[in-house]
Amino acid sequence: MQTFRTIMTGVVVLCVARAGFGQHYYGGGRAIPLKVDTTKVTIKFDGGFGVNDQELLLASIDRVVAVVTDDHCIDGFIACSLSTGQNYGGFLDSVNAIDGVYLVEPYYRNELDSVFLVGTTFYVAFNDGVTQSQIDSINAQFKVVIDHAIESMPNAFALRNTDSSGLGLLDLANGYYELDETVFSHPLFGVWIRPQQYKLYDYYNSYQWHTKRVIGSFNSASVWDFAGLTRSVIVAVLDVGFMAHEDLPSSSMVQGFDYADGDSNYAPGIHPLASHGNGCTGIIAASHTTDSASGLHDSTGIISLDPHVKIMPVKIFRDNGSSTGITPEQLGNAIYWAWGNGAEVMSNSWGYGLTCPPGLDYDYLSGMIERATRDGRGGRGTPMIFAAGNGGGVIQGVLYPACLEASLAVGAIDIVDGPWYYSSYGWDLDIVAPSGDYCLQGDVWTLDLPGKYLANPSVTSNCGDPVTWSCPPGANDWDYDCNFGGTSAACPVAAGVAALLLAKDSTLTAHAVYDILRYSAETTLFWGSFTPPDIALGYGRVDAFRAVLSLAHGDLDNSNGLNVADLTFLVAYLFLGGAAPFPSVLLGDCDCDGDVDSADLTFLVAALFQGGPYPPKPCFAY
Repeated sequence: MQTFRTIMTGVVVLCVARAGFGQHYYGGGRAIPLKVDTTKVTIKFDGGFGVNDQELLLASIDRVVAVVTDDHCIDGFIACSLSTGQNYGGFLDSVNAIDGVYLVEPYYRNELDSVFLVGTTFYVAFNDGVTQSQIDSINAQFKVVIDHAIESMPNAFALRNTDSSGLGLLDLANGYYELDETVFSHPLFGVWIRPQQYKLYDYYNSYQWHTKRVIGSFNSASVWDFAGLTRSVIVAVLDVGFMAHEDLPSSSMVQGFDYADGDSNYAPGIHPLASHGNGCTGIIAASHTTDSASGLHDSTGIISLDPHVKIMPVKIFRDNGSSTGITPEQLGNAIYWAWGNGAEVMSNSWGYGLTCPPGLDYDYLSGMIERATRDGRGGRGTPMIFAAGNGGGVIQGVLYPACLEASLAVGAIDIVDGPWYYSSYGWDLDIVAPSGDYCLQGDVWTLDLPGKYLANPSVTSNCGDPVTWSCPPGANDWDYDCNFGGTSAACPVAAGVAALLLAKDSTLTAHAVYDILRYSAETTLFWGSFTPPDIALGYGRVDAFRAVLSLAHGDLDNSNGLNVADLTFLVAYLFLGGAAPFPSVLLGDCDCDGDVDSADLTFLVAALFQGGPYPPKPCFAY
């Protein structure tokens, strides 16, 4: 049964209905539906009503079964389970009439079945021209009281319902929303930000320092804790081909092409150097194991930057890893084919042994790289991520084609953030990423070709001298490579971060991705800080957490969207002792000034209700 009450507010007449079996609240200028769980109810007792009195009163209500522990309850309400939901509206009325009961509210859930409980508090912002006396008059007619004014926001208040109003909280909030005098009105829900850490149990993740350096605080607040990163971005890996692996199945791949032989058979040969493609691909896209039980098995393998990507293998080397006879035209055609068939990011752990002019610049190949960054992804451009090269001190300068303006050049640093001796450097270097040593004797963990002793272990080297090594005792030498390195390993780290950015925001241009990777890079390194750009470090160490954070300011509830729930959480955090935004408090930095304060509240209200600008992105206030 629904009850109605007519409220006069000067010239405004409102008919307000208390919630029955369905309800809504207003946020972002639209009605957001809620549903009522008729198996539960929430009750607030009169002040001074003791625990024993509450127990006796609850025992006298036939359909109340038990008090339910529920941390969604706020403002002194408790939740109770019910034996039946029949005539739920009438039941609410009967409980509300009991002496000792101050207020009773339905047990709400949203359309995704998440619990949305209300208390006595709702937030209202009045128009600038509304005087305090008018506000007091409206509040008196609704029989609510001002709890406190919201600091720095004129005419904005936290209001409290009373037992005299005769209305449920949603009715009150909605009634205020309909007034001409208000900008917005919405309840405070008992929905709080809580860390939802992304846990990983991959067998070898403890060895993967190169990945952990760029994702944030592992298993505490990592890049994977941000919402909105599950879109399957297509990443083309231009390399020696790829063979499906237990840690990266064929379902994670799209059709590739073999530009070394001119056919669709992109599988690599059986040769130690032929594992290079699997090594690069594993860093980008290996599956994540989030189940602790399955994580006990070595087949669960390694972690990657983005387990949701779809890999497009584009083979540009011979089966034995050689590039003999592969022309710039073939390479340009491979790039053209990849972006024409939907590649959103290209990872290129290859290059020539010469720098840009006066070293090398193939007009056709350079033009195809530039065209990919301009015409790929429907005109937004496909980011072209390149290894800077392993020329080191022998050849000064970033190698071609990484040195092109259209490319993003990635150098390699060691575990203490120093440039590796082999990593090519110069003013064309954009960023650096963690990697291992060179010549098949690094320490980066990734995928090998499955089922064969190939890269791991090997007794041959392409660096002139035989090398030998062994992985930690018990490691799966057949399917995993514990010795990857070079700028070949650094490049896919950056490509994986680029994929995360496009998963978060597919409207970014290729050059916007480049800028985010540059300006979110970490310049406070293990040994100290530097001012970018630097000839050996570019703009700094790539940082996936900071890169994605630059796109997320304002999304306080980490839902990958901006709405009234973010406003609720910001108010709770600033004024009510609510939890800090997770995975970074800077989600609350709506105005991008590096602080979370009342100015952000003003900014967010303007964005949601007054046609103001939305939080800027990217935002590099760290």
